[in-house]
Order: sequence, then C-alpha cells, then structure tokens
Amino acid sequence: MNIVLVGINAKYAHTNPAVRYLQQYCGDPDVHIAEYTINMDMETVFGDLLARKADAYGFSVYIWNVRQVYRLADRLRTAGKQVFMGGPEVTYDAGTALKHCDWVLYGEGEEAFRRLVQALRQDGDISEVPSLCRLQNGQVYYHQPAPYADMDALPQPYADLDALKGRLIYYESSRGCPFSCAYCLSSAEKHLRFASAEKVCRDIRTYAQAGVMKVKFVDRTFNADRKRAARIVRDINQYGGDTEFHFEMAADLIDEEMINALAEAKPGKLQLEIGVQSTYGPTLQAIDRVQDFSYTANVVKRILQKGNVHIHLDLIAGLPLEGLAQFKQSFDDVMSVGAQVVQLGFLKVLKGSRMEALTEQYGIVASDTAPYEVRYTHHISARELDELRQVEYLLERIYNSGLYYHTVHRAAKAAGSYYAFLLGLQQTLVKQGREARKLSEQDLAMLLWDQAEAYPQEKDLLRDMLRLDWFLRLRRALLPGALECRGEWQRHFYAHMPDRLAEAIPKGKRPWHYSRVEKFCFDVTEYLQSGNITKLSDICYFDYTSGGKPEVLPIQQSGEIWQIKKKDPV
Repeated sequence: MNIVLVGINAKYAHTNPAVRYLQQYCGDPDVHIAEYTINMDMETVFGDLLARKADAYGFSVYIWNVRQVYRLADRLRTAGKQVFMGGPEVTYDAGTALKHCDWVLYGEGEEAFRRLVQALRQDGDISEVPSLCRLQNGQVYYHQPAPYADMDALPQPYADLDALKGRLIYYESSRGCPFSCAYCLSSAEKHLRFASAEKVCRDIRTYAQAGVMKVKFVDRTFNADRKRAARIVRDINQYGGDTEFHFEMAADLIDEEMINALAEAKPGKLQLEIGVQSTYGPTLQAIDRVQDFSYTANVVKRILQKGNVHIHLDLIAGLPLEGLAQFKQSFDDVMSVGAQVVQLGFLKVLKGSRMEALTEQYGIVASDTAPYEVRYTHHISARELDELRQVEYLLERIYNSGLYYHTVHRAAKAAGSYYAFLLGLQQTLVKQGREARKLSEQDLAMLLWDQAEAYPQEKDLLRDMLRLDWFLRLRRALLPGALECRGEWQRHFYAHMPDRLAEAIPKGKRPWHYSRVEKFCFDVTEYLQSGNITKLSDICYFDYTSGGKPEVLPIQQSGEIWQIKKKDPV
C-alpha cells in the first residue's frame, strides 16, 4: 500500500509540518511526502502525483490551498485513486470535502492516520478508524475522535533537514489555546497541552546544528506556560546557533522573567508576533479578547528599547462594532508603540469559529469562498474596507518593509496621525494618476518627499529622516538625486579621515565605496539612542564595512582635523 501525503504550500520557502508529523508518527516506509506551492501549474502537479503511482493520496487542507486541493483530488479520483483529507479547512466543513474525497480525518491526525494505514494494509475495513469522517447512506458520518496526542511522544517531524537549510520550518510545541477569541479556530480546541521544555530544547538544538534558516513556532500562545517559555528562549539564546526563531506571544503573559530572557538574545535572533487586533473596548468584549493595551504597549516598548528583538503587532479590520473611526484609533494606538512591523489583516469568518454564529448579530457579510474575508458589516462599509486595503498596501511597502521606519513616525506626528499620513499618500497617488504597486523604492522616497510639502514646518527634518532611513540600510545607499546633499567638505573629510576609520576600509578600496559621511539638521546619535530630537547641525559617518547594520559615528571638525566625537556609536 503506497501512500503519498501532499502539502501545497503558500510559498516555496515554506514547509508543511502536518504531513511530516503524520509520516513520522506512522513510521510506515511506504508513506511518502510530496510538496508543491499554490503558484505552480496544477496540471504539472497532477502529472507528478500520478507518476508517483500511489494507491492513496492524503491532502493537508487550509484556506490558502483548498481550491487547488479540490481540483487535484477530483482528478485523482477520476483516475481511480483513493483520496483522503485533513486540516482545519475540512475538519469544520467535512460535508463539502467529501464531495471531493473518500474520507476526512478531522481534528488531530496522527493516531487516526496510523490506524487508517493499518486498516488499508489489512482488509480495507475502516469502520474502527478514529477521527474519520465518511459518507454513509448519503449522510456525513463521524467516527469517535482519537485520543489526544501526547506531545512528548510526537517525533521531531523533519527527517529531511539537510534539504531544508534555506527554508522556513514550522514547529509545534503545544496544542490548544487558553483564550477564547471568537475569530480564531484555536478557541474551538480547549485541551491545552505542551511538549516538555526538555523535548523542545532537544529539537531546537537539532535544527540549529542542521543550519536551518528560520523556525516558526505555530503555538497559538507560546508563553501560555510562562516559566517553560522563558526556559526555551534562554536555551535558544545559548544553543540556537545562527537560526532565527519566531513566536506568537500574548503580551499580557509577558512577565519580567521573559523580558529578561529576551534581553539576552543576540540581535536578529528572535521575532515576536503579538496579536492586538483592536484597542476598542466594546469590540474586544464582543470577540472575547482579553487584553490590557496599556500593559501591552509598555511591555513592547521595554523590549524594543534593547534593540535586539524584532516585534510584529497584529490588527484585524472588520471586527464587530468597530467602525472606521474606531479602527483609525486602534491603528494609531498600535503604530505609536514603535514595533518594526504592524500587520493589518482583515477579518476572516472561518468555518468552525464562533464568529460564524455572530455574523447575523453584527451584520458581518463575508465572502462565501476561501479565505472567507469580510466584505462589510453593520459598522464598516465595503468602501471603507477598500480604503483600508489601500492604506494596508502602503503600510507594507513603506513601513513594514523597513525602508522608511523613522520617516513614517516623524511624518505621522506632522500629519496628526499615522492613518491620516498614509491616507494622504494614497490620495496624492490618486491625484497623480499613479499606482502604488508600480513604484520603485526611489519612487516611494520621492512620494514621501513630495508629501513633506504638506508640512512646511517639518520639511527639513523630514528630508533628513528620509536620508537617515536610506543610510541605515545594510549597503551603502545611492539616494534619489533630490535627497543628495553633496559638498566640498566631504572631499576634505575623506582626505583627512581619522585613522581608525581609514584602517577599517578593505585594502585597495576607496573609502567612499564603503561609507557615507553626511550632515543632518538634528542630533542623529541622540535620536537613535533615545528617540529624542535635538535640532542642531550634526555630522555622522556610516560605516558599511561589516556587511551588516552600519555603525553610526558622530564626527566633528576642528580646523584641518576630523575626529570621532566622544559619544557611543549606534
């Protein structure tokens, strides 16, 4: 009995942990894995699957791949193959899935799949397979659920680590969630369980030693057990090698022990995702979201002060009771915290979530096909949601990309709010008859520079913030011509640059190819260290010789002599 477990991922860099967990737990040598992406030609994928000559094909189904899966499954069944499916998209919509497959494995799949393989190998009698759903006399029939898996008994799922060094792997150290957010499927699973810290740390060291690029924990609330979470973070700090790690944490559960553990991490090692979703009280109450935003903001700012941890904050547009005015406030509240990324998503009314039952009460109308995204509600119109989508795209290009972090924060102060600033950019594009998707990085810089005309009292400062954002990139920047500030003094500097700086330049190379020296209208090092702006004429040297984030050094001139100021570099 040859079985192929199929993962169709959103991107090539992604991996599918579900099919690997099933394969490893089952331990059958005739169970194989095939992975593709949603961007591939499905005819090619179908041909490849058929060439594998399996007796049965199992698909891992999510909102991003359900259309492709159903098409492939229909073709495989026409070719005489058995097809089964699992995953959240079919667990809560088995009736639809069974139009395209023979069986659905609902909920946790490891034990159910192992028992299914045993049954197919023996006499084909699947009547005793747990967590299986099938059609019986034209009706959807559910078998008894399998017992919950012991997280410590689950094997490390990635047997093919050598082939995944440049890929993102997903790792599960717990199942279930302590919260009851109405929009999330995790609220449907109340049995919260953890793998022991010892097992997780062993797996982490395995990934680090294999040279995996990035590990993303898929735990809905990684720090639900605070002490265990802090211990794992400290183990990563010590034994995580060059691998990056991503966690989703609840800010309300981040305590002093976790803050201290995060502070010990190497820069760029850890990435946190924190779901805020909204700061509007009635909305949070309507969706059963427990949150103290003042605590969240304080915790995130404390972590950001260290400068070593990358933080994503999440917002959801289209939630119950939140109109455009309330969402603008939520947006500004979250942006003002200063996280490196603010992810603006749109409500998805997932099958099986409690939000399904709330749609009529709050007038939520969503698409009836995956990903079931909100179209409008009693409190926000389709036109207003379209406006938010325009703002969201500019947010991604200008802010979340890391291109213009400092410019956006300063420009938002000039505009009165973050939302007003980004909407103003969109309106400028409309007036110019241009599309944001067609703008290059230099075009975006000039768009921001043009927008500075609306704030004449801040224009010089905004120009220099734009320039600073360019200079803080990993490579020496070539600015748009309108932002270049060249002078004879720069030639004089390179002719008389301090020995320490000259010695750092690779031998035989010209120093201006590995550095920039620039004047600003504010104290740059003070700003980068404290966020405070002191307006004065300042000169900074940007050293790109390390290949990483440039070192920023304050420079001063005394007669013919140039020297580094006695300030800490940043």
